[in-house]
Amino acid sequence: MRVIAGAAIMLWLGATSTAATSDVPMEQAYARAARLLDGNLATSILNPAVVPHWIGDGKSFWYRRDTRTGPEFWIVETATGQRRPAFDAVRVEKHSNSNPDSSWSPDQGVGVFAKEYNLWLRRVGSAQPVQLTTDGVAHFAYGGYSPYSSLFAIPEDATEPYPPPGLTWAPDGRRFVVTRYDERAIKSYPIIEWVPRDGSFRPKNWELRIPMMGDAERSLQEVSFFDVVSGKKAIAALPEGWSFLHPGFHWSADGRYAYGVAQTRWAKRLALTETNIETGKVRLVIDEPAAHHAPTNAFVDSPANVRILEHSREALWFSERDGWGQIYLYDLVSGRLKRQLTSGPRTVRDLIAVDERGRRLYFTANGTDQSVDPYHTKLYSVSLDGGRQLLLTPEEAVHVASRAPIGNGAQGSAATAALSPDGKWLVESYSSVDQPPVNTLRAAVDGRVIATFERADVAAVDAAGWRKPMRVRTIAADGITPLWGTIYFPRDTQPGRKYPVIDATYGGPQAINAPADYVNAVVTANPPSRASLAELGFIVVTIDGRGTPGRSEAFSAFSYENFADPELADHIAGIKQLAARFGNFDLDRVGVYGHSFGGYVSARAILTHGDFYKVAVSSAGLQSFQNFYPIEELFAIPDYGRGRTAAPEPDAVPVNFRNLDNMHFAGDLKGKLLLVYGDLDENVPPGSMLQLIDALIKANKPYDLLYLPNRTHEFFRTDAYYTQRMWDYFVRNLLGETPPANFTLTLPP
Repeated sequence: MRVIAGAAIMLWLGATSTAATSDVPMEQAYARAARLLDGNLATSILNPAVVPHWIGDGKSFWYRRDTRTGPEFWIVETATGQRRPAFDAVRVEKHSNSNPDSSWSPDQGVGVFAKEYNLWLRRVGSAQPVQLTTDGVAHFAYGGYSPYSSLFAIPEDATEPYPPPGLTWAPDGRRFVVTRYDERAIKSYPIIEWVPRDGSFRPKNWELRIPMMGDAERSLQEVSFFDVVSGKKAIAALPEGWSFLHPGFHWSADGRYAYGVAQTRWAKRLALTETNIETGKVRLVIDEPAAHHAPTNAFVDSPANVRILEHSREALWFSERDGWGQIYLYDLVSGRLKRQLTSGPRTVRDLIAVDERGRRLYFTANGTDQSVDPYHTKLYSVSLDGGRQLLLTPEEAVHVASRAPIGNGAQGSAATAALSPDGKWLVESYSSVDQPPVNTLRAAVDGRVIATFERADVAAVDAAGWRKPMRVRTIAADGITPLWGTIYFPRDTQPGRKYPVIDATYGGPQAINAPADYVNAVVTANPPSRASLAELGFIVVTIDGRGTPGRSEAFSAFSYENFADPELADHIAGIKQLAARFGNFDLDRVGVYGHSFGGYVSARAILTHGDFYKVAVSSAGLQSFQNFYPIEELFAIPDYGRGRTAAPEPDAVPVNFRNLDNMHFAGDLKGKLLLVYGDLDENVPPGSMLQLIDALIKANKPYDLLYLPNRTHEFFRTDAYYTQRMWDYFVRNLLGETPPANFTLTLPP
């Protein structure tokens, strides 16, 4: 894989023709773009990473291999890497009970479901369920979703039954832990279903309890441990000001304790907790403060990099205290730090496995700013007793491995460890934007490749006409910091021809956006349509600017109290550098689009940088943090003056958020802006978009609006109508072409 850092490529140099696009008719271009749409390619990559199921101590393993005609099952001998079909001896499927409303114990013998705000117990072979709780009430119910968790209460409540969220079983199947939220004091947030999905005509009013910035009332968390044999319930008694992130990721072998992770508000302190299951008493084993946020992983949505080592009574703990994401070893009994296991200017991404007998940790980590590509993750190992870290996968690529369970709880039980039980063998896969994934068997001692036993089948991707993007290196707006991005070029890019440019952005502090591996390059997470827009004649650029995760703590923390604007400055600086490098970027025709936080950034881009961005599509954007649930805690502590973090008046705005709301810049709109929202969006409620619309009207600024009935926050991935209208908007206003009149985009159900 090449990262283009300096010299321009001759293919893109030459005259300065400003022809709008290729000579392909737009209807044909749309058909090609549809074939490359992320949703249409989502199932096109077979076997990008396999899950090994170890046989015995590790002399062999079996895995499922998907083909176009159905699954196959193969056995790999670890000493030689040779594989053979598995016709018998392998039980490939586990029996599961058919009640979709229940969370089943590991042995599938007991199920728990929610009804009328309470929990009920059903046993296999027993006709009558037993009521387990009686204290559940409206807005303090067992089995209910919280605004802090899924934010999908409306569609879940209206359609299929679902197991109680926030419930995790102990390995013995006797106990489970469940979380519920007391939302009775929170003010209601109405969301109206204007087009009832049941076919009736009277709109339905959903009265949700969603806390917003400045509210003094917040959801109160209750975490309870249940014994299904005795029926006893013990409420975990965390110290005041703390709440659980993971209440029971590990259960002690003697059945007495559950280990979890908790944090204070604004994540200023993070703790490893030990809960007595019988009494509910909680001990803070590790209590770590942080200058900005105390994370459990460099990425908010990734599993916590915390492990309990039962046999040695130790714990592995993630921290950015030295400026990078590192792993530390603690004594589990005393909470005393024993040693720092990882070091150097790299960030640990995921804990892959622990060989407790061999006293060795396996993990993936990012490279440094001086690496070929710091977003290439590689697999390392290090002794739990200290010493040199050993690089096991030197290939320049993104290396992934099947994670071991988070602990011994059900949260991670579906994953099989990449490390063999005897600690001798590793199974992992790697890829880059221009290399499809390969699956390798390696010797755990030194990373030596025993066999490349499976290669991803990407024939359907190739048949669709997908073309690999290019990784690039730019310099941030500060003139110093190196940044990396990914570019999708139009088909048959012509030397000397100028192409309009689209900035595909997300920009949130919890995620990176520019694909560095093959799978994410084909099926981009947020926003999708990058390859499709390139097929329509645009150069599509994504740059991970300052304030995004995965590198140093200082790089990530750049967005704290200072988000969006530095990233936009980095994007503009990077696009200008790329224009000078390649020669075919038309800087008079630059657009931007994004969803959710990307909807905020894309609207802000055209409102605050209208001289650079000419067209923007902003979908489900949190245009004002004043009417958004308390995710502001990722960015800054709201300051209402005199030390207050709650709003003294309904219209109060925190001093440090005053210039962050896009409404303030409505009068500066110059270009074309399309605003899109779904009326059943609980993640970014419709009020956020409507208040920006109100500001645009007051400023007498024209805007375009796409209102989508019955769409939740996920419409940007699943809605063909939105996707086609977004394409149309850029084709008409940035490309200068007329969208095809008779084309209808379709997506898989």
